Amino acid sequence: MKTNIKTKIVTGIIAIAVLAMSFKMAIDRGAATVDQKEGYHIFILSKPTTPYEYMGSVKKGVAWSGKPEEMLNSIIKKVKKDYPKADAIIFTTIDMDKADAVKFKE
Repeated sequence: MKTNIKTKIVTGIIAIAVLAMSFKMAIDRGAATVDQKEGYHIFILSKPTTPYEYMGSVKKGVAWSGKPEEMLNSIIKKVKKDYPKADAIIFTTIDMDKADAVKFKE
């Protein structure tokens, strides 16, 4: 009878582990590899899953064409100047005219 109880406990633990793994797999479906530009991780319409510290916000400078590449370069230039220790840039608007500079926690 003791063997039967141990078997049920082991089976229960395995079932919980399988459910936990299934849940984790569902969460990881949104995972991605983030591209970098000039040493900064760039997040557009997304946020890091790694804990981070907010350093400050920047707004774009002069952008003649308003093309995404020009907006990105403008924000990077401001982050480099205002927050040189930042690890990543999180664009907070779809227009790419404002972004947050963040530093990953260790």
